[in-house]
Amino acid sequence: MTDNQKKAFGFAGTSVLYSELIKFLQETQNTLVLQAINSSTKGEDRVHFCGQADGINYVLSALIEMRREARKLNGLTPDEDLA
Repeated sequence: MTDNQKKAFGFAGTSVLYSELIKFLQETQNTLVLQAINSSTKGEDRVHFCGQADGINYVLSALIEMRREARKLNGLTPDEDLA
């Protein structure tokens, strides 16, 4: 982890920007999942929506893990205020 990542993700308390980013990604992921499982979605479109939802899931998980690691490196409780 770089020093900039440690500073950006290792903050104490909450960040409106970080919280809104996580919320946006979760909402986008939920929308994509709903489109993927919709009965009117067929074939390649279903595969496409599933792939997009999986990509969002990867980014979301990576951001939360970066926050956890940065908090730990900054001497903070790693699981507090992750979203």
